[in-house]
Amino acid sequence: MRSIASRRRIFFLFFPLCLFFLWAACGRKGPPVSFDRIVPEAIADLEASVREGRVILQWSLPRENTDGSDLVDLVGFKVLRGYIEGEECKGCPERLVPVAEVDLAPGENHWIEANRVFWADKGLRAGKKYIYRVLAFNRRGHFSQGSNRVEVLWDIPPPPPKQFRAVAGDGMVELNWTSVEEAAGYNLYRSDRGAGFPLHPLNPKPIEDTHYRDTRVVNERDYRYAVRSVIKAGETLIEGGNSSPIIVAPVDLVPPSPPTGLVAFPLAHGVELRWIANPESDVVGYRVYRRRVFEPEFERLTDEIVRETFYVDRGARMGDEYDYSVTAIDGSPHQNESAFSELVRVRYTYIQ
Repeated sequence: MRSIASRRRIFFLFFPLCLFFLWAACGRKGPPVSFDRIVPEAIADLEASVREGRVILQWSLPRENTDGSDLVDLVGFKVLRGYIEGEECKGCPERLVPVAEVDLAPGENHWIEANRVFWADKGLRAGKKYIYRVLAFNRRGHFSQGSNRVEVLWDIPPPPPKQFRAVAGDGMVELNWTSVEEAAGYNLYRSDRGAGFPLHPLNPKPIEDTHYRDTRVVNERDYRYAVRSVIKAGETLIEGGNSSPIIVAPVDLVPPSPPTGLVAFPLAHGVELRWIANPESDVVGYRVYRRRVFEPEFERLTDEIVRETFYVDRGARMGDEYDYSVTAIDGSPHQNESAFSELVRVRYTYIQ
């Protein structure tokens, strides 16, 4: 059995070490923070818009807690909604109730795109002003402070326009539709074939006319369009549903420039033609034409497009005089053809 003196020596030996480790554990971090006080930062960029007869709320995913630490245990969000009938009581507390819980996996009425959360609300009553706030909560069930407030004055969405038509042009699509009596304007949407329409329309503000020219398109590519009517309820723009969608592809109708630098050389095996390659990137080949001097019409010498910038006319007859010309062909489905190049005249004679 150890003596009292021995136990005292062990105590004085290890006591300073215990103090050291306690100091290192606390270090320079200051007093510990209770877990129930570490909550997600409040959402500050809540927005509301009305699309296809639904209120769409959107906000950014929070990244930090209120203490500045990384938010690694975010579970989801709670959407609060209230409404105002008549004049709002200034200074009165908001009466908001939870109407949805939004998790981080896509659901029937919510989705996430580019670190933005979207949630759709529908089944609202006309004539009411709705108020929304959103709270974030973590794995321990602790909630953030409320987000900024957004308001939507709801009304019955307008019907879609009818007789929606599209005409394809070169690098553009012309769109037209009939007016809707109560509409304050129209929103036009575009997507690729088979894809859904985006949240925001092509136009930055409602179109007041019943036509639109879309020039931000690529030729020979299929686009899908729809137009929606918009009414104004107070400061809220209420958008209705889609018109009948249209699929259309703009077309390349501009021919290349005529080839230049055409020359001809009589050789033993025929007349060789050479020219300078066209500068257009979409030129895929050329066609070669010939006529005997004083004949009214040119004949095309090749059924297939000539891919090179030279051609040998092996059908020329010795002693005859010919005019030659070349055209350029682009790669569009229409195979747009340029005008004739400058003519070159040559008498087919060859002396060895």
